[in-house]
Amino acid sequence: MRIDVIGCGSAFAKNSNTSSLLLDDHWLIDCGPTVPRALFRRNVGADQIQAIYFTHIHPDHCAGVSALINNWKSFGRREPLTIFCQKEQQSALEFLVSFANWPSSELGFEIHWQEIIDSFQWNNWTIETADTQHEMPNKALAITTDGYKLFYSGDGRPTKQSIQLMRNADLAFQECASFQSLSDDSSHGDFFGCIELLAITQVKQLGLYHCWEEDLSDIKQQAGKIDKLFVSQDDLVIDLPQR
Repeated sequence: MRIDVIGCGSAFAKNSNTSSLLLDDHWLIDCGPTVPRALFRRNVGADQIQAIYFTHIHPDHCAGVSALINNWKSFGRREPLTIFCQKEQQSALEFLVSFANWPSSELGFEIHWQEIIDSFQWNNWTIETADTQHEMPNKALAITTDGYKLFYSGDGRPTKQSIQLMRNADLAFQECASFQSLSDDSSHGDFFGCIELLAITQVKQLGLYHCWEEDLSDIKQQAGKIDKLFVSQDDLVIDLPQR
């Protein structure tokens, strides 16, 4: 699997794209407002991305989908697109998709809506999901393929379910908004909680992302002292070789 970090920034980041991953050049996780331009710069073809998985529908994770689908329509996409989302959040995403070519409803390609469930298959991937603690219901996911396991938290404070899902991942990305410890009822993760996660879950590598920019310098400085911990960045590419 190839993991291409399209963006690692928080909602109002000035220096990073909003958080998103592109997996094997065909599976996109989240599509905030700065993601389409990052994909255009990569010359991602109109038919290349087969699926978009939305962890949740806060604007920094979904507001770019109108521009992206408008681009695909304009450049003649014909391949169907699968959109994975939570059932309660589908109607808002349907509006964003319809706005891509408003007032016409014709896109030139099919969109298949799939509800996110606890476990499902995509080609040779096994995908499992879990809720995190966030003000908007958020679905973390783990993808297992070719003997490797990738975890991506989306937004939110870890829960027992998401911690279990993260266990023994070869590579994990965890939202780490704050350097300072946040309250237990917070909607976001913090640096010292992520250090605990590293010990509890036994992940081989833990990447921190979605950091508030005012905390980023402290997070980077301290993360650099801890084995297996790193701070993600835009345009980072990680290749997990086949086993």
